Amino acid sequence: MSTIIARRVASTPTRTATETWAKIVELVAPDPNSPARKELAAAGGVVRSSISSEAIRDSAIVVWGGGLRVRIYCLFDEDAITKDDANEDPLPKSPTEGDWKMSIPCLPEDVAWSNTNLASATNRIRARRMDEDVEDENPKAAMGASSMSINLAEFLKS
Repeated sequence: MSTIIARRVASTPTRTATETWAKIVELVAPDPNSPARKELAAAGGVVRSSISSEAIRDSAIVVWGGGLRVRIYCLFDEDAITKDDANEDPLPKSPTEGDWKMSIPCLPEDVAWSNTNLASATNRIRARRMDEDVEDENPKAAMGASSMSINLAEFLKS
């Protein structure tokens, strides 16, 4: 099971959607010359639309597969101004190294458009409805056959 790290990035009115996406890209792909940066740049229009619609307020951008699992939320309005809950610290390791994937939350009416645009640019980044889980984020599915069970009666014995 991978380590899950969350970040909360200040967005509007502190930053524009473009500036917010630039900050997120800097967090997940710190090397400006990495191949991931090119793919993330190609996805920029879709992600900026998702940021502008505030779909990333309560539903995270999720990056996984490169070691860390990173969940990125955006802060808006007063939360973005005060930055009380912001955490924009660099990640200990880039989640876009190796074989990685990204899931972008979108408004339900934007998912088809977003995936059409993303498919022409990258096979690593997909959009999902903001009220849906990332396909492999279901903890029961992630545990699969290697799941462990606890014998409660034995556990509670004194």
